[in-house]
This record gives sequence, structure tokens and C-alpha cells, in this order.
Amino acid sequence: MNHELTEQELTQWKGIITDVLRAFHEICEKYGLTYYAIGGTAIGAVRHQGIIPWDDDIDVGMPRPDFERFMEICRTTDFGDYELVSDETHEAYNLPFPKFCKKNTTLMERADVPCVIGLYIDVFALDATSDDRAEVEVLMHRYKKLQNRHEAICTHSTFAEYIMLLTKPHEWGRFCYKTIGFFFRQRMRRSLLRQMRAICLKYPYGSTHHLINYGGSYMMREVFHSRVVEGEVLVMPFENISIRMLPGYDEYLRGIYGDYMQLPPEEKRASHHTKAYYNLKAREPEDVVIRKAKKG
Repeated sequence: MNHELTEQELTQWKGIITDVLRAFHEICEKYGLTYYAIGGTAIGAVRHQGIIPWDDDIDVGMPRPDFERFMEICRTTDFGDYELVSDETHEAYNLPFPKFCKKNTTLMERADVPCVIGLYIDVFALDATSDDRAEVEVLMHRYKKLQNRHEAICTHSTFAEYIMLLTKPHEWGRFCYKTIGFFFRQRMRRSLLRQMRAICLKYPYGSTHHLINYGGSYMMREVFHSRVVEGEVLVMPFENISIRMLPGYDEYLRGIYGDYMQLPPEEKRASHHTKAYYNLKAREPEDVVIRKAKKG
């Protein structure tokens, strides 16, 4: 079940994730790390000087060398009210990219993924990829297939939902992976994540003319020319803070969205993120949250 935010809650939600972005920005400033607002967050900065009014998430991208350093810093540093959540920190985590979270909030996005975190920003690695588009398509297809398998073994279906997969021939592969995953979940999980990482690292950062966000939602539209990151990083106002933007953000955004300054139709102005359970004021015990989320 997906719970919709009230107007007041959405305002609170945006305030919290903007605060998380502020903390992330300060960490990057302190350690000399590069990041950029990407996806809808970059549109929000340009078009609304903040979060898109009907949206409820924030995405940032980091060049692979900066991303790896950020991950290492998070492994050894206590950030007080904030923490990094990833496949390394939470066994039930179902995504191949990490989230930087607010500790004293509670969120379980999906009832079938028993992973309790805080309100967050998504942190994506920007990787070098082949200059041959056909090869990039092969790599992206392979990456998404591995990601889907990883997602399948991380979700906890009811027995009825599991058996129902057999009634749909296009779900038989998912049934097989969930079956194997039931017995060897962590071993399979590590193997799939290792294979995804190998795709990301096939080309050393800076060795080609193209970059990609393999973890993004737009498949081949996530590929962009490296000139987009060349030049001085831009700074733009965003809500009550300032954030960093790609030097070539216009080329990047047009490659994904086309005319991104054009507002979408009214019926498409909605968030696409699920919320099985949330508490904007406190972190609740994991077992309690999982029970509440399953009850709906």
C-alpha cells in the first residue's frame, strides 16, 4: 500500500530532504568532493529554484572517483544526524546505489522490501562508458537485467504472490531467481552487485568521451557527452540553500527530457515514489515499522 503525503506533510518532507542535501553539500565542501544535481532535481533548480512542486525526492550524481572517496569517508566517519545507507550497511537494501539519510526519521518505501531507513537523497555514481553507442546499449541492457534480478531476490513476496508468478510466462525468470534467492539470498546478492559494479568500472573515469548514470531510470537517455562536466561547476539557489549544477546542464537535461522548461500535463504532476510507512519526527524500531507497513 502506498500512503500519500498530505500538503502539510509534503512541506515538512521537502524541508527534511533539503536539510539532508545541505548536510551532504557541506561534507563535499569539507572533503573537496565534486557532485552535481541531476535528473528532476536539476530541473527543479533551473525551473523552480527548488524541488519540483509535486515531487518529493532529490538526486545527486558524483564522478566515480569522488563517489568512491565519499563511500570510504562514510565508512569511517560519524555524521551525527545523518548516515549513508547502501548494500553494505543494510542486508535488505534492494538498490544498487546508496542513499544519504536523516537518522531521526523513519521510512519504509515498500512493504515487500523490509528495509527501514530515514528520509533521504539518492547518490548516483557517474561513470565513463564506451564511445560506441551499440556497446553502451549492450552494457545498459546487461546492467538492468542484473538490477532486476537483484530486486527480485530482495523482495519478500507472500506465498500466494510467489505462486502467482507461475501463471505468467513472462514472470518465470523472476520466479526462478526468487526461488534460488530464498536459499542463497546473500551469496546471490553479492554476486549480482559485483557484476553490476564490473560494468560500471569497465572504462576508467576520464578515459572516454561519454559518461553514464547506470542506476538512473531513463536507460540510454542517461548517456551524455563528457563536455557536460567540463568547465567550472555552477552554483544555483535551491529552496533555502545553494547547490552545484553541471556546467553543461542544459545539454544534459535536454538529452533526457527534451524541452524541460515546459511543465508536464496536470495529470502527470505526481510523485512516483512509494511510501509503505513513514514517520517524519522520529526513528521507530525496525520490527515495529515492518509490522505497520505490512498492515497498511
